Amino acid sequence: MIEKIEPIPRNIPESLRLAAFQRKLIPFIGAGVSQLGGCPNWSEFADASLNCLVEKRILNYDQRTQIANLSPRIKLSVTTTLARQHNLRIDFRKLLIPSEDKKRVGEEVYANISRLANTFVTTNYDDWLDQIPPETLRADDLAPSQSQSLVTSRNCFYKRDDIAVKNLGIANAVFHIHGSVRDQGSMVLSTVDYLNRYSSHRIDGKENPENEFLTFLEHLFKSWNVLFIGYGLDEMEVLEYILQKSNQNPKNKEEPRHYVLQGFFTSDLELARSLELYYYGFGVRLLPFSRDDRDWDQLITVIDYLAGEISPGPPLALSKRFEMEELLS
Repeated sequence: MIEKIEPIPRNIPESLRLAAFQRKLIPFIGAGVSQLGGCPNWSEFADASLNCLVEKRILNYDQRTQIANLSPRIKLSVTTTLARQHNLRIDFRKLLIPSEDKKRVGEEVYANISRLANTFVTTNYDDWLDQIPPETLRADDLAPSQSQSLVTSRNCFYKRDDIAVKNLGIANAVFHIHGSVRDQGSMVLSTVDYLNRYSSHRIDGKENPENEFLTFLEHLFKSWNVLFIGYGLDEMEVLEYILQKSNQNPKNKEEPRHYVLQGFFTSDLELARSLELYYYGFGVRLLPFSRDDRDWDQLITVIDYLAGEISPGPPLALSKRFEMEELLS
């Protein structure tokens, strides 16, 4: 049980260290990480999308106000439906451009995340993970003119048919499981999009065909160790979708092999303990950190710390890796 919420979760599980060293760890990146680099959160993104309709006089301000208190997903459902009806193309890439004052912080954060692994999964639409930083950048050591561009591309998978098990072993890859701004048609935005992406499936050839996306999630959680980064309490719905659809068994009593970094105020200790039990049922261990002094900016320091503590080991030949895994099992 969690005894205290510290600014940095220094009590890193040995299983997490081992997974990183064996190169079996896959970071699963949420919107909270991109926010550190000046991208909007889900609510801001949905509001900006709605404002595009107001600018084009598809909605008036009265209608905009009536919709304002709905959830981000419903807002985006309304936006995409109306945009389609009026043949309007919303420039989502423009809405996700990071602010200049935080861009260098984003470069530092994603450079440190790149030190954790070489394969990533994300629900984000933005392209922060699509590039491999040339080196770890420290925002506080760089003048604005010295901010280095990210020049090396990862293998990017964002179309539904490409989110498949066959691509999961490819090195230097990022899987945008909800689509990417590279292709707006791939973006999972509306409620219908979510229901379609996470619809149940059968793999015995009867009735409904296999949903390869869910097969991808099942394989990911069975064969790899996952570390969720950048998901706050307001995105619990996203995590619940993923955990419930990944075929995890809440009755499984094995030690968790997946992990979630999540920020709390120290006064939220009982909430953190309750979520610890909740996640445990899905085979996920909660790693809390304190937001008391820097709020969500504390995640910058936490990621920097983890990058120095759980860096991957040297690459192993496939046969040698299997031999090591057999000895450790």
